[in-house]
Amino acid sequence: MLAVIVALTTLGSGCEYARKVIAKDKLNQGAIRYNQGQNKLAQEFFKDASETDPTNPITWLYLGATLVKDYKKEVDTAKQKEIANQALEVYKKALSLSTNNCQATDNALSYMATIYDDLNNVEEWHKTMENRATNQCTKPELQAQSYYSIGQKYWKCSYDQTTRYQDKTLTATDPFHYRSFEARADYAAEAQADRQKAATCVTKGFENFEKALKLDPEYVDVMYYKGLLYREQQKLTKEDAKRKELDKIAVKIAADASALQKKKEAAAALKREQEQVAPKS
Repeated sequence: MLAVIVALTTLGSGCEYARKVIAKDKLNQGAIRYNQGQNKLAQEFFKDASETDPTNPITWLYLGATLVKDYKKEVDTAKQKEIANQALEVYKKALSLSTNNCQATDNALSYMATIYDDLNNVEEWHKTMENRATNQCTKPELQAQSYYSIGQKYWKCSYDQTTRYQDKTLTATDPFHYRSFEARADYAAEAQADRQKAATCVTKGFENFEKALKLDPEYVDVMYYKGLLYREQQKLTKEDAKRKELDKIAVKIAADASALQKKKEAAAALKREQEQVAPKS
């Protein structure tokens, strides 16, 4: 009886090994087709690989990538949404299998955020980006990048509201003039809700930009957008003294960011020159 059990265990182990080898070969064949631009053929290989060995997160990541390509070029809106949701499920599967693979985890979260963005699902996009930013697997530079993207979305949220209430007669001389939400008496309640939405987005934008700068104090793009958030705050501020103060802060941040960008470009140029004249071994 013991001999029979050992034999069955060995056989089962051998079958499992063979299945993984076959799946790996299908994955490799799919990767070759994918890199050659044969998306449909690659997709079939990845589907076969996922059915042969459903435990490999890389297979699901590749399969998801082919589905993203499909929906990106789909012209029918309903079909596009359907394929995008299929891709989301595939990346969720990859994420669930990527517990010990940081690169696969970040890849899955990054693609999921892109899909949610394409589907205009703002709430799920924020959740996914915050997951990416706080995930212990995510590298600091990618965490900073995630916080930057979140902050940028909050800036856009405020900008969309303040732009709706701009006074076109003042825009040419003062693009950051006070946005008089209360002037829209015909729907005052809605106007105040819009003002609150803009103010909340400004606050959350600052929070995320600060987190990004804590990780990378020389993140130039974050600095620029932080200055733009001060411009949003300026639009929401009625008192002249406070508006002038916000204007000075925004101008200084923009100048600091510009100076830092030039410094980085000069350092990069110097490095390229040194590499060109360095002796070859």
